[in-house]
Amino acid sequence: MHHPFQLQRFFLTLVIYLSVCIYSYVFITPYSFISFIGPAAGITTALVVFWGSGILLAVVVATILFCLFLYFWLNLPIESSMVIITLLALMLQGFWAKQLTFTEVNKHKWLKSRRSLLIFLFKVGPVISLVSASTVVILTTLENQMFGDNLFFVFVCSWSASTLISIFFTPLFLLSQDQLSISKRVFIIVSSLLAIICIGLLFNISQNVQQHQRQDTFNQVQNKVLQNIQQEIASTIEQVNSLSALFKSTEQVSRREFELFAQHVFQNNSSVRALTWAPIITHENRAEFTKVFGSVNEKNIKGELQESVKRNIYAPIKYLYPSLNNGQYLGFDVLKNLNTVIDINKLMSHEGVVASAPLRLGQNEFANLDILFISAVYFENNTTEQDKQEQSKQKQGKENNLLGFVLASVQFESFFKKILPLKSDDVMLFIEDVTQQEPYTLFGKPLNESYRHIESTTLYVNSRVWRISIGESQPWQMQEKNWQIWAMLGGVTLGGVLFQVLILMMVVYSNELSAQVVRKTRELILAKEKSEHKNKAMTNFVYTLTNEFGTPLQAISHFTKQLHKADSQKQKNIIQDIDLAINNMQKLLGMVADLSKIELGELVVNKAPLDFYGFLARIDSMLKANKSNRNNQITFLIDPSVPHFINSDELKIQQLLVAFCHGVHQLYDAENIRLSIKVHTHKFNSATLLFVFTSHNNEVSHSIEQFQHFILKGISSYSAEVAMAKKVCQLMGGDASLAISDSGKRILTASIKIEITSNEQQQVYQAQTFDDIDDFN
Repeated sequence: MHHPFQLQRFFLTLVIYLSVCIYSYVFITPYSFISFIGPAAGITTALVVFWGSGILLAVVVATILFCLFLYFWLNLPIESSMVIITLLALMLQGFWAKQLTFTEVNKHKWLKSRRSLLIFLFKVGPVISLVSASTVVILTTLENQMFGDNLFFVFVCSWSASTLISIFFTPLFLLSQDQLSISKRVFIIVSSLLAIICIGLLFNISQNVQQHQRQDTFNQVQNKVLQNIQQEIASTIEQVNSLSALFKSTEQVSRREFELFAQHVFQNNSSVRALTWAPIITHENRAEFTKVFGSVNEKNIKGELQESVKRNIYAPIKYLYPSLNNGQYLGFDVLKNLNTVIDINKLMSHEGVVASAPLRLGQNEFANLDILFISAVYFENNTTEQDKQEQSKQKQGKENNLLGFVLASVQFESFFKKILPLKSDDVMLFIEDVTQQEPYTLFGKPLNESYRHIESTTLYVNSRVWRISIGESQPWQMQEKNWQIWAMLGGVTLGGVLFQVLILMMVVYSNELSAQVVRKTRELILAKEKSEHKNKAMTNFVYTLTNEFGTPLQAISHFTKQLHKADSQKQKNIIQDIDLAINNMQKLLGMVADLSKIELGELVVNKAPLDFYGFLARIDSMLKANKSNRNNQITFLIDPSVPHFINSDELKIQQLLVAFCHGVHQLYDAENIRLSIKVHTHKFNSATLLFVFTSHNNEVSHSIEQFQHFILKGISSYSAEVAMAKKVCQLMGGDASLAISDSGKRILTASIKIEITSNEQQQVYQAQTFDDIDDFN
């Protein structure tokens, strides 16, 4: 039976874990490998706290399955080292959560009080989630090979996801083990699941809004770059067409006129770095051309300049601006050498300007690529439109009208740098010529596509095809976030946690009410027992008081009978004994009256300054002057910490001390008694006075059984006077009790609450005392 149960847990863990991971895939945009780590860590915490560390094997299997899904289905770049680090973090967080909450879960303490609930949720949520959040930061740094301030956003996102999932799912699992009604469980489960879905939708909507804003910004940058490139190309073509028109409109263009026009072009911050005119020269006119410009050259297979081979026509460079550092290209046969860059036949059949592939001419900046914009210039004769169409059909006729070629050598490197997006745009530019199968790089470096948004646009540039790619320089996780993103993240996290806490508070409050009912019932039982014990003590006291009343009454009756038989002297003695018995009865009646006042709350404790040391000296003298106590001695031992002046009721302290001193000798069955007076101070000048009665003789006498009887039944059962003294102690905030030490020593302890007299009160008391003395004298 045990093995199928473990197998059932294994498959349930797989289903729950993969469901949460897919939930993260649906609601998190854009998705990356680190996006699932926070939710996965949260559900791992909940499962391990509920089922124990044994289900970590199922977590490992589920994580590997989901990583395979991300790698093969979503084509996310995932390395084995990243998966291993993730698994270690998940197992560490789950195991740590189990150790932190072991006592609360096993003993069901997490629902005993609101404080226990908050501590439990704090452990399984914010504290434990620090493990997965730190792991995400490490993986992001390793994956992107960069470290920056924006990693804090990645940390908070992962921490928030792990906290929310663990706080919602851990109580749901644990509630199945608690004795709750079905209606409460259904309410909590449905509310929690709806809250999870709502939080996911809010987070997804927020992310979609962010992605739309991100896309709009991206499109603005892209449109701006494309517009600038198109304008620059149009400006270049316009300059080439203008130069072509110059040669078409004039039968003979001088070098001076060409250079003035070219100089005007270069003054407009154009990307054109050289303008060239290459007229068509027949073989018969070659000798005349060489007399002025040297020779007609072409490049051989090795790339070296040499004289052109014999052909019918040539197109040597006649005019070149600027000629500085470019003079060696005068006489260069364009018609022959441009075949390696652009198809001359295609150029001659094309109406307008034709662009070449990128090439290096070796002029000025060797690192920059040149693009040639070439326009074929023809005679402008008076042929009809029908003749022009006929000539366009016949290639030979069009070649006969060819005057030459206008070439513009253009370098876009500086222009591309000028239109490069700002750093605040957080994008990079990459431009390629993709006309042929093998692309040429015109500007920039290949863009990193890992977790970055990239868009490419095709631009047709005069028979060439350019691909312009714009991509983010940093992945989405590393980009700087605005306050709206932070506000949404914080609001969703705080709102979700508060919602779950409020729901669970209902369960805790119900448990607290049940606990209060049990506690109140127990208090009532204890109060009943205490009341019964108090009534029993009162019964014992009344019984003792009755016995003590009987003694003087019997004495009075006995003395009355003897009075009739005795002589005058003996009658006098009997009358004295009767007076003594009457005094004892009056004393007992006074005790009963005081006891009634205490029970009714009418006896008030006065608090006035008192010279306590002088008071103790007076009590000592009073006890020594008592004839009935001559054989009994009480030694006063005052602790040095006892204050000289206290605020208390002098008469009541005298009453209880005299009562205890009269009864302690017979109670201890000893003559020499030691009275130790100590103090225990509290806050705000309050203190407790302790009166401890002990015997000098440590030997246990024959009446030890009777002393133990008084310990069991209470000191009030000893005598009415002692019972009254105990009541006075209780009235003054203390108590009186009996005990036997390990050495057999009998101990009577009485305590009362006092206030320590302040310096100002002492000065007032002493001044009044001195005034009274002066008045008496």
